[in-house]
Amino acid sequence: MKISEPVKKYNFWLKGGHVVDPSRGMDEIADVLITNSRIAEPPENGQIDPADVKEIIDCAGHYVFPGLIDHHVHFSWNTSGIAPDLYCLPSGVTAACDAGSIGTNAFENFVRHRLMPAAVTLKASINVASGGLAGAGYMEDISPELYDVRAMEYLFERYREYIYGLKLRIGRDISEGKGLRPLEESVKLARRFETRLSLHATCPLEPLPEIAARMGEGDVLCHTFQAMGPYSILDEAGRVYPEIWEARKRGVVFDSAQGRIHCCFPVAGAAIRQGFSPDVISTDLITFSAYQERLFSLPVTMSRFLALGMPLNDVVRCCTETPARLMGLAGQIGTLRPGALADVAIMELRPHAFEFQDSYGNRLPASRMLLPRMTLKAGRTVWRDIAFTEMMR
Repeated sequence: MKISEPVKKYNFWLKGGHVVDPSRGMDEIADVLITNSRIAEPPENGQIDPADVKEIIDCAGHYVFPGLIDHHVHFSWNTSGIAPDLYCLPSGVTAACDAGSIGTNAFENFVRHRLMPAAVTLKASINVASGGLAGAGYMEDISPELYDVRAMEYLFERYREYIYGLKLRIGRDISEGKGLRPLEESVKLARRFETRLSLHATCPLEPLPEIAARMGEGDVLCHTFQAMGPYSILDEAGRVYPEIWEARKRGVVFDSAQGRIHCCFPVAGAAIRQGFSPDVISTDLITFSAYQERLFSLPVTMSRFLALGMPLNDVVRCCTETPARLMGLAGQIGTLRPGALADVAIMELRPHAFEFQDSYGNRLPASRMLLPRMTLKAGRTVWRDIAFTEMMR
């Protein structure tokens, strides 16, 4: 007769790591306890009995973050896309938002067959162009008279919990001859459905101040530091436009959404030195940029912003607390607060001298890189670096 083992009080004791949890103002050596799928309260006396723990992970010399959130990624692009769990979990990413890959024509299928089955917590924006992003060589038709509002009504009624907002792309090859009318009509739609508009504005045909002026609280201006074409967030003197500062005060969210071509290091560096850091740091990952040199992953993107001068605490906030709030999941994900879902990213910040390069040819010296070591999703080990297994007890 097999005798079952007694049930342990804690599933995990993440011991002695450097916890960075901006949602609680934590930046210190601390322990994290997990019971079932949730972050657990520590004992009142502060003493943890190892006999009460199923698995102890020695996190000394490592950082312990809330599970990372990639606020801007494309899980369906160029017909196939990226499997969410396959991309996210090895990178310490436990939640993500698809940034409008799919329009109304296929959004229901996308939710049921891509978002619902994933272990990762997912939401997605609906592209206002019914066909969404088909792939390279095809630009969506963003004429407002073609928006399928009736289909949007159905989707918001049926799948609102999975919907992050609406998505529009403007700029060269997309909005020629249309001016800012697609933006104005898309903002109206977002207000109608009590949601936000996320706007791609790379190589814009109009000045960024004019574009930002049409956006409201909660709307997201993606690719904050792009420099394609004549317009960026900087004026001719290299200063962030006053209208961009005003948009931030008004509640417009600025997402780095780096992508392969959307982040110019000199623009980003100048803005950050002026105190204009991104609200959210994300990848804008697509099919052929995952694990490739120019983009690679969210931890690599975070490392670039460390090299640009942002403090680690601020970088982590941009990938945890802030996107969790924007997703309507504050206190549930993006935090290590007791009672929250036990989504955890254990990372090493390894000293290493090298250079990043952007798509404009600019180089960025760096001295350290964030390396994922272990990911827990809802209290379960979903990925671990084999070299990190020696930390188990």
